[in-house]
Amino acid sequence: MHVTRILAMMLTTTLLASEVKTKRYPVPAKVFHPENGFCFIATMDFGEDGDKSTKNRSGLILYENGKPLGPARSLHADIRTKGKGRYSHWGARRLYMSASDNSDPRTNGRTYEVASTNPESMLGGRDITPDRTREHVEVIRNAQHEYTVNMGGKLDFENCRTQRNDSFEVVFQPNLSLTIENTGKTTVDWPRIVANDRGDWGTLESLVSEYTRGAKTDMEKALFLWQGTRQNRYHCIPLFADDEFHDPVKLFNSYGLNLCDDLGYGGMALFKQAGLGKPVQPIEAKVRALHGHVQGEAVVDGRYAFIDIDEGVFHLDRENERLIDGDACAHDHDLVRREVHYGPTFGAWSSSESNAALFGDDDISVFKLVQGHTMRYGLRPGEKIVFRWDNVGKYACQSEKWNRKPPYFGNSKLIYSPPLTRDRRKEGILELHNAKMLDGAVVGTAADGRVVFEFRSAWAICGGRVIAEFANGKAGLLIHPDGGKASAVWEGDGGKADVSIDKALQTHLSPAKYRYTVTAKLAKGARLNALRVETDIMTAPMSLPRLRLGENRIVYADQNKEPREITVTHRWTECDRITPPPPPDAPTYPQPDALCRDTFLDFRWPEVSDARAYHLQVSLRPDFRVPYRPSYDVIVRQNSWRVPFRGMFSSGVLYHWRLRTQSKRGIWSEWSSSWTFRWEGPRVPVNLKVEQLDDGFQLFWSANPRGERPVAYDVYGSDEKGFPVHKKAYSAYCRGKAPANFLARTTSTSMRISDPDPSHPNRNRCYYRVVAVDANGTEGISSAYVELPHPHMWSRPDTTCEVGKRWEYPVGII
Repeated sequence: MHVTRILAMMLTTTLLASEVKTKRYPVPAKVFHPENGFCFIATMDFGEDGDKSTKNRSGLILYENGKPLGPARSLHADIRTKGKGRYSHWGARRLYMSASDNSDPRTNGRTYEVASTNPESMLGGRDITPDRTREHVEVIRNAQHEYTVNMGGKLDFENCRTQRNDSFEVVFQPNLSLTIENTGKTTVDWPRIVANDRGDWGTLESLVSEYTRGAKTDMEKALFLWQGTRQNRYHCIPLFADDEFHDPVKLFNSYGLNLCDDLGYGGMALFKQAGLGKPVQPIEAKVRALHGHVQGEAVVDGRYAFIDIDEGVFHLDRENERLIDGDACAHDHDLVRREVHYGPTFGAWSSSESNAALFGDDDISVFKLVQGHTMRYGLRPGEKIVFRWDNVGKYACQSEKWNRKPPYFGNSKLIYSPPLTRDRRKEGILELHNAKMLDGAVVGTAADGRVVFEFRSAWAICGGRVIAEFANGKAGLLIHPDGGKASAVWEGDGGKADVSIDKALQTHLSPAKYRYTVTAKLAKGARLNALRVETDIMTAPMSLPRLRLGENRIVYADQNKEPREITVTHRWTECDRITPPPPPDAPTYPQPDALCRDTFLDFRWPEVSDARAYHLQVSLRPDFRVPYRPSYDVIVRQNSWRVPFRGMFSSGVLYHWRLRTQSKRGIWSEWSSSWTFRWEGPRVPVNLKVEQLDDGFQLFWSANPRGERPVAYDVYGSDEKGFPVHKKAYSAYCRGKAPANFLARTTSTSMRISDPDPSHPNRNRCYYRVVAVDANGTEGISSAYVELPHPHMWSRPDTTCEVGKRWEYPVGII
């Protein structure tokens, strides 16, 4: 590169760093957590994709006390071992960083901020202001009630959400609140709302029933469960180290986030409930613990299938038809590296390589079933629950060690003012000691008078507030959470108490709290005239009954046997000013109803103006309920997509595909029309075997009776177990540049692969694969590998030697 050009680039970089957006955004201390060595990870919305998915194009700049840190794009190993301000904006929500003096950014007292040189950065939010707020009120007096709510505007959660493996990017959420209030005279048992036939997750049975709705085979059940679960959670360090996150009903309703083991154990409970384990199947569903990863294995048609909900992936056999188990993944890593991991937002194929490497002979199986929680609750007269899609920053956790604010979660409220009258005493009072009920008050009759109120929640409790009015003497308030110690939160000689009970509820101390009591202490003659208790709860936003554009079908149900009156209030906003982008009109390739013969199929489509990304889906189903495979449910930056592996499709199969567009604001279009194509090519060679000759080995195989008839075969050899086939040098995972492993092409169904005097560097290797080639030059998927006996020595010694001189010759070994 010319020197003047380098200087110009350096000058531009300097100017960009100093002329960033005037607005800098704080990085709160709570979003940091230690990673390794001097490295800390900050998790928050940084407004743009990181270097991992943009090939080092992030414009993020990190400041410490107003001064830029750096260098940016540092190797993570250098951040850990050297630190000194090095950082790397790696994922959209992940910043690897070190303080300038390698101190702890959570406690060093310095301020950290970020800004961006990227003109498309959404740092600080998308600035989408709604045009109006709407409300719908429904009064319900029957145990089953159905009604409709119409949402106007052009934006809703469905077209403003982008799913990432480590969070949800939500640029606009029109749903504000849903209030269910008991306005009648009897306690109502388990009032619940279901919108548009989704979110009925109150029990394990109803959760699995919704996820598997319409499934007719074991494989459909497994894939429907995989799709339902991965769409409604994200990968994040959990808030509890115990079994709290292992119960799927808790996980999906309260939290909506997890690490791999949570969905390993939770997934096993889902599989068993769906009949993908005993007693329906001959063997039991299980959890597979890999070297650094944990996930569940369902039983599909009597065989294990490794279903990786956490990394958003499953794996197919070499015929592209059957789910394979973890043993097959461990035996041949090539079946694992073919799928996009951590989708649908595509990062890099290196993630697939690294996760293939987790499988191995050291994998173990575990059986651990955690289930039983339900979302059953009751509303006493005057009590209400207010579901919200935002949060006030409150969450429960195991301890301060696990105190890490999740990137996406929700807070809702239970609100209750117990009636302080004798005729309604049983509604809110758990205990009355040396106190009596008067109309509208509780009065102490001795020095140690008290009245105890009970509060329960089906969701994890994360805080609260108590507002009380006292008169005529000394009084106090005591909070006692289940599994914790009681603590006083207020004392006084009459007057009004308005106190936070966040700390008293011990929500940052295991176990998670689902019940607590409020005790009003009353001296003799002291009065409690009014009480209002607000309980903050964790409610995963994905679990709530959200409205979407157009007509929404709402179903109410409860389990009450007595008459009830429930008032339901929906509040939402509408936005007309912003129009979603259009989807691509028609594909460039493959054309609708095309017959494709590509070894590597390139999906291409015209660029859409102002597009930030595209979402491609390929499915065997016209309704696109599940993708054909994870590698064809991807969000990409460019207007094309190519999987760099042979044999991703099979002859004789009809495939459906479609697209949608994401604008630079992060808003999605509707899906395009769906198109179909067929792929034609050879299937995988079968019956591979090796026979030993006098001076080497011969490889034999058979043509697959299905698919296009092969006219030739390519043979590949490598010393790497589970190797990928390559005709050119390639970048091997953790090994750098590796030579091509192609040996030769033959029209026969056998080939000499080992002899004492090899004429090709890929003879005398340990493992071999065969790829079929048809008359059109189309190559299919590589075969399973065959393994030569080893160690095996090979050589052709020099048969002459000179008396009195050293004689030697090299010996090769497989």
